Amino acid sequence: MEGQFNRNGGLTLVPMPGFMRVAEQVAEKIQEIGSEPAEDRWVTPVDIASPEFDYRSSGEPFLRLGKRHVGGHDCVVIGSGPGTDQMLMRTMMLLRYLAGRRAQRIALVEGYFPLSRSDKDEGGLEFALPPFIIEMLRAAATGPDVGLSRIIAADLHAPQVVMGGTTGLIVEIPLVRRVIRRAVEDAIKLGLPIVIAFPDEGAQKRFEKVIDQIEDEFRIKIPRARGVKRRKSSTESKLMELYGDVESIRGSTVLCVDDEIATGKTNIDTARPMKEQYGAAHVFAVVTHGVLCGDAPTLFAAPDCPVDRTYCSDTIPVGTRPQLAELVGLGRLHEVSWASKLAWAIYGHHWNLSIREADR
Repeated sequence: MEGQFNRNGGLTLVPMPGFMRVAEQVAEKIQEIGSEPAEDRWVTPVDIASPEFDYRSSGEPFLRLGKRHVGGHDCVVIGSGPGTDQMLMRTMMLLRYLAGRRAQRIALVEGYFPLSRSDKDEGGLEFALPPFIIEMLRAAATGPDVGLSRIIAADLHAPQVVMGGTTGLIVEIPLVRRVIRRAVEDAIKLGLPIVIAFPDEGAQKRFEKVIDQIEDEFRIKIPRARGVKRRKSSTESKLMELYGDVESIRGSTVLCVDDEIATGKTNIDTARPMKEQYGAAHVFAVVTHGVLCGDAPTLFAAPDCPVDRTYCSDTIPVGTRPQLAELVGLGRLHEVSWASKLAWAIYGHHWNLSIREADR
């Protein structure tokens, strides 16, 4: 519908480095949403303001971003973890620039929330860091007339992260269903039975309802198994035992569902006994966030890797990481876009509608 006034100003997407393509896809989808005939659909022009990050000869970072499409606008930064020092510094600089350029409102998309794996103290030497990250982000976005209004994240590693800010500051978008749906579609084409494997009880509790929805959507029944892991640290664990429909694994395509893959060692250590001990024909790793750091690209590309395919969303874009090109070329890494889902979330945020209700 034409003529709807938005007190937050015009909508501007501000992509972090590597996220321009996602911003363009989101902008296109938001404008399509506004053209749909419905009571809560309003024509929504979308601008994109592209910041320029670089370094001076001294090694000091700098940012260039003018006031065009920023001053008086509803600005949404699109980025993601991992929370490297460069990523955090650039995000904070950008938030401060938006505040200084008099944005009307500022929100931040962190598809993969930075440092979310550090959700609890690690012994006596490391603190839980999400509250610290939230404090820094809020401080960076504080200006004379504005503050950080919302952080949008997908499938948080730890649900308690939402408690790190004020009520309603962090909104979690469920995304894993999209990735599982894609993996199930491809697994059906192989013509073998499908089994879902959860790495632990926590993952089972988080994702079991999603599997119920997938069963209803495809009108199939999917046996399920659950692992018991021995965790050595926040980044390393080993599968000790499997429970549930274990007998269904033999000759099947097993989808190992979790929230993320980091170095891949745990996923490989889980997939190997799935094949060697339980007789799985194929093992797919299915996650929301493909961090795929360290030696992961080499490990997953190895001919003897027991993980046949990895499915992940583009909360951390694959195309901007050359080290993953071989995995894509081998057909071992499949990326599922979340642009449509993110577009609905940003559209809802812009017009003060619910952004959680429908997995569109």
